Amino acid sequence: MSIKLENISKTFEVSGKELKVLENIDLEIKDKEMLVIFGKSGVGKSTLLSIIGGMDTPTSGKVIVDGIDLSNLKADELAKFRKEKIGYIFQSFNLLGNLIAMHNIILPVILDVERMKKIATIKGLAQKIGMQGRLRHCPGELSLGEQQRVAILRAMINSPTIILADEPTAHLDIENSLKIIEIFEKLNKEQGVTIVLVTDHEAIASKFEHRFTLGV
Repeated sequence: MSIKLENISKTFEVSGKELKVLENIDLEIKDKEMLVIFGKSGVGKSTLLSIIGGMDTPTSGKVIVDGIDLSNLKADELAKFRKEKIGYIFQSFNLLGNLIAMHNIILPVILDVERMKKIATIKGLAQKIGMQGRLRHCPGELSLGEQQRVAILRAMINSPTIILADEPTAHLDIENSLKIIEIFEKLNKEQGVTIVLVTDHEAIASKFEHRFTLGV
């Protein structure tokens, strides 16, 4: 699924003053592409990712996904778009500590009429990434790398066409970071998922063929 940003700017009001985070950003991400958004902390990478996913709105400019201008969608249409098309992976994992991994993963579809089919599919993916034996454990009983895998599985529960990952390796050592990148590569190649990942680590960014740099 292709993504096109046209002249995106984002301004926040802080203590009565305007803070411009993004200014006149143009970016095109092709269908089934893997792209890294690279830049130092504070340059607006996470804000840009949220705008791409329809979780935040730009002050000016357009976000066009698969030919659809997100600004033209009603609130319920945008919510449906996010649920069906976007898988979002948070930097801090955002797992519920009192739920086992499997329950964290299936929480977004617990009321879905097709939940059993989706659960069966996600169990197959869990096996592919080596998590099949860890799904009955709570997050506190898992390593950071395993917690990140749980977050990836949760993001994939609705079989999205786009994965947005906000600093997914920030809390991991280099070995586990590279394993997570390998998982994204598999999702991209085997399932045709468009991947957009944010990082400020050159070692991670260097693994991507396509890069967009902010703050230069």
